[in-house]
Amino acid sequence: MDGTIGEIRLFAANFSPRNWAYCTGSLVAIRSNTALFSILGTTYGGDGITTFGLPNLAGRSAVGAGQGPGLSYYALGEITGINSRTLMTANLPVHTHAVTGNILIPAFSEGGNSGSPAGNVLASKDKMYSTQESDSTTKAIPLTLQVGLAGGNTPLDITKPSIGMNYVICMYGEFPMRN
Repeated sequence: MDGTIGEIRLFAANFSPRNWAYCTGSLVAIRSNTALFSILGTTYGGDGITTFGLPNLAGRSAVGAGQGPGLSYYALGEITGINSRTLMTANLPVHTHAVTGNILIPAFSEGGNSGSPAGNVLASKDKMYSTQESDSTTKAIPLTLQVGLAGGNTPLDITKPSIGMNYVICMYGEFPMRN
């Protein structure tokens, strides 16, 4: 399969053709791949002295480098994106939950015989609390309640519909001419 050095193609087989390599981020020796190194440099990794990296398109989609109108800027070799995201409160639209409630306090209609609320009910003054059983309930008091947390923190899969194929890069072939 002929190609231009540095050219990347999708290849549907389970092997890479002669003179081509998988785009899986492998480090390659500069000494045996000087032409490809002169095109890629260390854009995709390597130390630039003995090795350089091939692009890693395993599990990724390619995006054009640069910036189009209204689009984000992508530098050559920039890796971005994730396959799933756990949504946090800050990611959700501002909203409210209407909650209402009432507190009903059991009470004793006569004077209390205790000065402690522990284990007792509200009474009609004297010592304020009673050890007697309640015989009435105070007037309901409207109360603002807080909604408890809900959810399971399960990440949301944001992978677009895809099919597994191999990206291959031409290692040896025709050297591209510059304009």
